[in-house]
Amino acid sequence: MRHLKLAGVTTTPVRGRDDVRAFFDRCASAYTEQHGRADRLLAYRLGLIRLHARPRPDDVVLDVGCAPGDHLFALAPELGQGIGVDLSPAMIATARARAGDVAGASCLSFAVDDASDLASIGDGSIDLALCIGALEHMLDKPAALASIHRTLKPGGRLFCLTPDGDYVWYRHVAPWLGLATQHLSTDCFLDRESFTTLLQHAGYGRIATGAWTFIPKGDMPWLAATALGALDLLGRATRLPHLRGGLWACAWRET
Repeated sequence: MRHLKLAGVTTTPVRGRDDVRAFFDRCASAYTEQHGRADRLLAYRLGLIRLHARPRPDDVVLDVGCAPGDHLFALAPELGQGIGVDLSPAMIATARARAGDVAGASCLSFAVDDASDLASIGDGSIDLALCIGALEHMLDKPAALASIHRTLKPGGRLFCLTPDGDYVWYRHVAPWLGLATQHLSTDCFLDRESFTTLLQHAGYGRIATGAWTFIPKGDMPWLAATALGALDLLGRATRLPHLRGGLWACAWRET
């Protein structure tokens, strides 16, 4: 089982949860997509959520690590209720400020909460939990996955998008080039085996995983991004997930 630390590349140094929270507080007011065109990447991620997690009109949806709420705001017209939680008070303040300007956002609420305990969320109250681009930042992944499992109704599901710990860029190319990345020193990526094992230990029953296109363009020169785009196409054709960059998982609470 492998948990990939970003060895050999430059990251933002942090020492613990308080530093992680402070980092995202500083980012909140001007938070932007780091990995390419924001509109295209949001539409792509929403397509993956709809395809694999299949939100229903009466679902109560929890977005863990919601940042300024982009995914919930986009999905709001399709949901019964949406709840966004984030470790960063500034991110939650930004999401709440946006809510007044987004049509259909009356079904959404936002709270400051730590994924490792989700104290604001009751047991068995959630139909669908989302964790989009946040798991890699969580310092205690087993606790976070177990907390999400606790909040799910029987038959509820977790859908997660995260970088793949086997991705050729982070495992080989970026360390070789010595390039800086848009990541924290505590970030830790999971490969498919590691993620599946953690989900099983957290109590999830049925688990489905797959690859998605993740190319961190903000971390690399244009030529490297072009080359990795070509590798992504090859990965789709050959079903080699370590060329795709992203790992998705959908896991169900059975009882």
